[in-house]
Amino acid sequence: MKYVLLFLFFIIQTSFACEVFLPYQMVVFNGEKSGKNVFQAKNCESSVTDDLHHLVTGLEGRIASFQLKEMMTSRGHAIEIGPQSIVVHQFSTMIRDQLPLPSGVQVKTTRSINKTGILALPAGDKLEITCSGCLYGIQQPLNITVLGFDGSKQSFLANADFVKMVKAYRLLSALPSFSSFNGSDDLKEEYVESIPHTELITSVDELKFYKTNKPLKAGEILKKSDLNAINLVRAGLKTDVVLENQMIRIKTQGISRSNGAIGEIVEVFHPQKNKKYQGRVIDINKVLVEL
Repeated sequence: MKYVLLFLFFIIQTSFACEVFLPYQMVVFNGEKSGKNVFQAKNCESSVTDDLHHLVTGLEGRIASFQLKEMMTSRGHAIEIGPQSIVVHQFSTMIRDQLPLPSGVQVKTTRSINKTGILALPAGDKLEITCSGCLYGIQQPLNITVLGFDGSKQSFLANADFVKMVKAYRLLSALPSFSSFNGSDDLKEEYVESIPHTELITSVDELKFYKTNKPLKAGEILKKSDLNAINLVRAGLKTDVVLENQMIRIKTQGISRSNGAIGEIVEVFHPQKNKKYQGRVIDINKVLVEL
């Protein structure tokens, strides 16, 4: 009798257990909850399917159902999941794999048009992505073709926001005004999204020519507007002059007629030759004259 009751209890518990059947393939455009309608759920509370949706949309690749079940158990949910394995495609990764993105360009956000946040696909179906005349800016239209395992084709539109990533330097510690830099000791190199109308520092080698023009906080991205150029050439002092073209390179000296920071044009007078040179400041007490 005891075993009969245990068996009946097991049957009752099983019949009311939360069960979810997922598509064999899912393409995640974004994390919107509208994609939940691709889940076939039975006896599940919304909190469980919400958590499963949040979990699945953050994954990528082939995942076994028992792994999903264990992850959901660790979150406090008892759930049965089918089929035995699923494949999750992140649409942003598919774009990177199929489109020849220009150097430094990355996918920031993607979204489907007139479709849910998750596209369900049968096993064997494939997705092709094309972008006619892409400018790799905001809301670029993408053409999507679903190639069915049975030879069918279905097309629809999506769009993506692309961003240009550039090398930049983040301050590791605060710096007061008029501070010099100790090379890479003060900075951390990383790639960040380019900021419109803002010139970022992209090389530590040039920092020896600058000082801060205001107090800077730790964690800030270093910008050209945060710096003032140091006068590398000073009026009345002896200055090295490099005369250069494609064929020759001659070094001489003269007296600078004005102060000059890196990249600025200054006049240098050569007293022995009674000659003036217009040159670009390239280093401390050094001017380049392009012949």
